[in-house]
Amino acid sequence: MEVSEPRPSLDGSRGEKKNYAERLSRAIAQDVAQGLRNAFPGITPLADGTRHETPARTAKGFKKLDVGYSTPELGLGLGVSIKTLNYRDRKTKRYTKNYSRVDNELRAEATDYHVRQPYSVLAGLLYLPADSCDDGDPDRPTSVSSFASAVRYFRSRRGREQPTDDPELFEAFYIGIYEFEGSRRGQVWYFDAGASPPRARRPTEDETWSHSEVLALITSTYDERNDPPFEFVE
Repeated sequence: MEVSEPRPSLDGSRGEKKNYAERLSRAIAQDVAQGLRNAFPGITPLADGTRHETPARTAKGFKKLDVGYSTPELGLGLGVSIKTLNYRDRKTKRYTKNYSRVDNELRAEATDYHVRQPYSVLAGLLYLPADSCDDGDPDRPTSVSSFASAVRYFRSRRGREQPTDDPELFEAFYIGIYEFEGSRRGQVWYFDAGASPPRARRPTEDETWSHSEVLALITSTYDERNDPPFEFVE
């Protein structure tokens, strides 16, 4: 996957930034659905770009879902919630300002879907610019980058293993790091929020997952819930 659309500057208008965030989220949702389509026929948004943010039944009526797979037999089988934080706060020069707001949104989504449909599998994807890894001071042991802070903050939003577990949790949660400038603009790689992050540097290739690998992990999480593999000893 590539996040290739140019990002408006920090000095751009609020409207420009909002429109960019919406276009980015739609592009990501389309790409995630496309990558999952072979395993989940009928997943939305559809291949032709229609049915973005398809409503799904929750404990509190219908809510829009970024990526969703439903069947008459399962109800909601798989949902993927996509969040983006694209700009540093002007005062702190960090990306951490809206972590609490995003977490509250995620908690509400997970609860409303899981209370109504406890067997559904929900995956969260939070996208941050790659320079969120660069605002920690490696020479100060107490200094932590915005990226590492995100891993620590959103780790508590993952880990739901059984349908009887806390409905506020997601079955899986990954942080996507994307380049928005330079020769690598558009590239994305992912970090598992359950892993230990580097404190004040960018994660290495062997510490991250590619887009296709993350989609395979999400599919595996779904299969473990709905069709767990049976294994024999040698």
